[in-house]
Amino acid sequence: MIVINKAKNELFVDGVIGADWTGEGVTAMSVSDALESLDGGRATIRINSPGGSADEGIAIYNTLKRYPGGVDTVNEALAASAASVVFLAGETRTMSSGSRIMIHRALTIEIGNADRMRKTADVLEAYDKSLVEIYSQYMTDGEEEIMSLLSAETWYSADNAVSAGLATAKTEKKSKAKAAMAAWFKNPPEDIAIQSHRRDLVKSRLAFANLTTAKNK
Repeated sequence: MIVINKAKNELFVDGVIGADWTGEGVTAMSVSDALESLDGGRATIRINSPGGSADEGIAIYNTLKRYPGGVDTVNEALAASAASVVFLAGETRTMSSGSRIMIHRALTIEIGNADRMRKTADVLEAYDKSLVEIYSQYMTDGEEEIMSLLSAETWYSADNAVSAGLATAKTEKKSKAKAAMAAWFKNPPEDIAIQSHRRDLVKSRLAFANLTTAKNK
């Protein structure tokens, strides 16, 4: 979702990049509409997202880059996967204390025969090249090294993101935002995985309690 703070010209990008089957999620169209509400003023985009659709992430990146008022981005807690591309659209890119960036190769789910799978692999490699093209405009690493970093699913702390060129600054101000776990994370930091497990456990207990209450009525 996107929350607009017009008084401060801030957009809060929170949640998955790309619309899901319910229509929820952050899209290039929703970002464009939100930017229009700022009446051309310089925008601060505050991000907390596990990522999502590569296409939508690149589209949002280009939407922000075209915005005539200028854009600065702030990583509130997590800019992972497609959200890391969105983060790069800022002229200044600030990491909040404790925030992280994750980059990885494009992923998908496919069903089909060998020909279909080979075609899908070719499409994924094309996405990887597009991602490297964008990352290489900011990162200090060469294209081959960036591809290796994508293959490894690389996580950056605030300091490391600045050193790598992904971010331009770090603030000691800690955000209250909590990083979200996603199914496409291969090797998430322990605290994100544990935090997600605790949330799932609470949800399961609440669901069981609600089911028990319903049965007893």
